[in-house]
Amino acid sequence: MLSKNRIFNVGIILAILLFSVIPSFAADPPAQEVIATGFGSGDQIAAARDEAINDALRKAVEQGVGVNISSQTTVEQMVLIEDRIYSESRGFIESYKIINEGKEDDVYQVKISALVKMAELSEKLAAIGIILKKKENPRVMVIVHSRELTDSIIGFEAGGNANAENQLERILLQKGFRLVAPDQQNKRKDLAELLTSGDPSRAGKIAKDFGAEILIEAEVRREFAGNRSVLGQDIKFFTNEIRLKALEADTAKIIYSGYRTKPASGASALQVLEEATADLAKEMVDTILDQWRKDVYQASNYQLNISQVTFSKLAQIIENIKGLRGVSDLQTRNFQNNSAFLELKFQGGINDLAGKIGQIKNPALEITGLRANTIDLETKDR
Repeated sequence: MLSKNRIFNVGIILAILLFSVIPSFAADPPAQEVIATGFGSGDQIAAARDEAINDALRKAVEQGVGVNISSQTTVEQMVLIEDRIYSESRGFIESYKIINEGKEDDVYQVKISALVKMAELSEKLAAIGIILKKKENPRVMVIVHSRELTDSIIGFEAGGNANAENQLERILLQKGFRLVAPDQQNKRKDLAELLTSGDPSRAGKIAKDFGAEILIEAEVRREFAGNRSVLGQDIKFFTNEIRLKALEADTAKIIYSGYRTKPASGASALQVLEEATADLAKEMVDTILDQWRKDVYQASNYQLNISQVTFSKLAQIIENIKGLRGVSDLQTRNFQNNSAFLELKFQGGINDLAGKIGQIKNPALEITGLRANTIDLETKDR
């Protein structure tokens, strides 16, 4: 007979085994159904049929890729898509079923309904810069600062800041982000002071003036942790912590916030701070790209600033915009002094939305400004 303790232990083991095989339900977005037709040729029907199915699967994946790419996609990126995606089309297909098939003359034709793994597909595309292209290659500004340190030494703070800034910029450039920087040192100082004092909106406006759509704040925290004896020498040790926050420059909306800490090290031993910065920077980039990946397949939030508009014309404009394909959840947030502020969701990039709005007639709208998630407009018929 088993003792109570043994029965209890067996129960725990069985519970662990049970939960280890239960699938995760917080998974990637569901696969997307795509209809595609493929063709195969040859004297052998079986071989021609296999060729037609493979051709249809590739075309299904091509449709998935087409959601992400644009006319600005480079030749090099298209080559990478060919090598890394089209050549592995079956890997992006969750399942498929044949709708109809048949042979006519020497050509075998197969029409399929395939479920394309859009999440995995877009992850591959993100790796070769397609997601950045789809998001109009937003420009990034990095501002690094430190909190007041206890028992600081000359040059200590500057060294940690420069180290963190180099790590951040290196990783962002490797991932294909475009970087911009203030052309004056005092502007960097102004930005750091605004971020430190908790005024991201004003900091974002300054960053936007320099052409940045994304502002990344990096805060280095290396505080005195005591003296330690190393090989007979008395060394000052400092903690290593890096905090990152990314926000949209025009709206001050936070799109990432996180921190990393590492064990204390000597004042000039910056390797652990490098590791913390690199780890956190990679997490930040992955988080931002994942959000933008979802934006490609889901409706994104956009703002419309309309000037020189009467209330009656605004009502007609709202009805016209509601009728655009891909637009949903349109809300009027403010209207005063013949200016209106609208928010909406749209499945697509800001250029796509601007293009659709630009085609609206009666009343016609003129686009006067275009930013990361904001379109400035005014009525033509005044």
